[in-house]
Amino acid sequence: MWYMNEERELLRKSFREYTEKRIRPLARKLEAEEENSREALLEMGKLGMFTMPVPEAAGGTGPDYISWGLLLEELGKEGATFAFLALLRQVFNGPMQAACSKEQIEKYVKPAVNGEFLIGLAANEPAGGNNMFEYQTKAVRDGDDWIINGSKVLVTQASEVDVFLVLALTRDQIDFRTMEGIDIFFVPTSDPGFRAGHIEHKVGLNGSNTGSVYFDNIRVPESDRLPFPMALLMGFGPELSGYAAIALGGAEAMIAKTADYLKNRIQMGVSLWDAHESARHDLAKLQMEVYNYRNSLYGHLANRNCGIHDMLEAGALKASAGPLLEKVAGECMMLMGGTGVIRETGIEQYWRDAKALEIACFSDKTFTGNVAASL
Repeated sequence: MWYMNEERELLRKSFREYTEKRIRPLARKLEAEEENSREALLEMGKLGMFTMPVPEAAGGTGPDYISWGLLLEELGKEGATFAFLALLRQVFNGPMQAACSKEQIEKYVKPAVNGEFLIGLAANEPAGGNNMFEYQTKAVRDGDDWIINGSKVLVTQASEVDVFLVLALTRDQIDFRTMEGIDIFFVPTSDPGFRAGHIEHKVGLNGSNTGSVYFDNIRVPESDRLPFPMALLMGFGPELSGYAAIALGGAEAMIAKTADYLKNRIQMGVSLWDAHESARHDLAKLQMEVYNYRNSLYGHLANRNCGIHDMLEAGALKASAGPLLEKVAGECMMLMGGTGVIRETGIEQYWRDAKALEIACFSDKTFTGNVAASL
């Protein structure tokens, strides 16, 4: 591939070996039992897998977005759960450092990058979802501290992380131009006022528990507050295209599994691969889509390495991730027939993960609307 060099090939190989030996058996276990993935994520952090592309000043290895894409792609081959959670580590560990003080970088960012603890985000609320103007969670100033009360829903890793980034109202009236009145706080889950509630049972991304969290008179020092622009950095940072790398890896794995099945499934002395030209053509068409998607993704990541960040391009890649993965999963399941819906084959897991991932990517109408406006 045009974007590969000797160093990246060695990285890709080491990622592949790790995911095959460590992530593959664990992903299957977590998928079956819906347990959490906390210890494995901390291990990945200690191995340096969350240092890309975090700036060196925040404990990372610098902005090599191509290598970061390779990690997510390899993880995506074993299912979307670990890839998605690794992506979130970059989201919380990377872009947020731009809004953090030096003290906050030392206290929170660097330890999280190195796998000492996990940082999560608590944003959605029962009323209004992601509409921050309807938030009910409030932080009230009390001397040099803030007192936080409220709750959040649909929180990823609700009972697994050590510190949450909590969005809360800090004024009675929000300035719609500057967004003053909404701030972000580092909230340790060890605080006695924190409680994780009901954990949901999802169609996909099992192994990443999703649930509600509650804040009861949690006291947070002023030094652990972030200004609102942090939320913008997190929402529109480089993680947008990370979803594309996850989908790319999953699509590649499914095509390979399906081709292997067709070549080894013998009926009347002939493999399905040799007997059905239409099946080969169907799989080839999917592979061509994956080729094009790969070039779009790594072209974008190469530009990111050069300091060029096309937001519309990143958004388009993100919005396309879930639909691509779902399409490839659905067609591969059909090509494998009854075998495709059996859990042990693994194809149906990608299909379920695709739907959950598509929702995680939000509606593509936002991005298509922005693209239309640019024409």
